[in-house]
Amino acid sequence: MHSFLRSLIRGFVRLLFRLGLKLEIEGWENLPPGGPLLIIGNHFSLFEAPMLMVFLPYRERITWLAATELQTSRILKALIDLFNIIPIWRGQPDRTAIHRALDWLAAGNIVGIMPEGGVDETLRPLTTAGVQPGLREGPNSRANPVLITPRPGAAYLAVRSGAPILPAAFLGTEQIMPNLRRLRRTPVRMIIGPVFGPLVIDPTLPKAERRALLDEMGHEMMRHMAALLPLENRGPYG
Repeated sequence: MHSFLRSLIRGFVRLLFRLGLKLEIEGWENLPPGGPLLIIGNHFSLFEAPMLMVFLPYRERITWLAATELQTSRILKALIDLFNIIPIWRGQPDRTAIHRALDWLAAGNIVGIMPEGGVDETLRPLTTAGVQPGLREGPNSRANPVLITPRPGAAYLAVRSGAPILPAAFLGTEQIMPNLRRLRRTPVRMIIGPVFGPLVIDPTLPKAERRALLDEMGHEMMRHMAALLPLENRGPYG
C-alpha cells in the first residue's frame, strides 16, 4: 500500500512540475543503473531535491537528507516518513542521520544531499550554533543564484561510504515561487553530470590533515557541480 501511495504521489508531483515549469532535463546518459550512489545538487530554492526524487528513475531506492525543521509541518512530516527521507540537523554532527544514510548506501541504494546545506547563507551562524530556523525564517529561494561554499557533511558521507557521486545542477529554480505568485511558468534546466569518485582519505593521516583534505573534497564536489553551470552562477568556483 505504501509503495502504491509513493508511486501515486511521485506521479502527481511530476505532473505539477510539468504544468508549472518549462522544464528541460539534460544528461540522462550520465545516470548509472543503480547504487550505491550519492547524488549532489545546488540549492538555489526548495525545489531541487523534490525534482531529483521524482524525475530520476530510482523510485523506491532513493532517499534524501532534509533539514529536520521540515518536520514542524504535519504534511511534510507525513511525506518524510512515507518516503523514508532522513531528517538532519544542519550545521551539527548528526550521527543518527549519517548512520542512516550510510546504511542506506551500504544496501546498494541512492542518497541525495545538498552540499551547500541550505538556501540562505545568512542562516549559517544560527545552524552552526545549534539553532534550527523555522520554515518561515529566511527566503525560500536564493536572491543571487550563485553557488556558495559547502558544509562538511556531504564530503564526510562520500568518504565514509566510498560511494560514487552523481552531480546535478539547476538553473531557474530561484524564480519558481515568484513566478507562481504571478501565475507564470518558469523555465528550468536540470543538468545531470557524469559520475565521479569515490573520494578517499587515508585514515592513518593526522586528524588535522584529514580535516583539511575533507574540506578540499567538499570544494571538489562543488567544482563538479559548477562545471555544469554558466560562469555567472558558479560563485567562488568560477
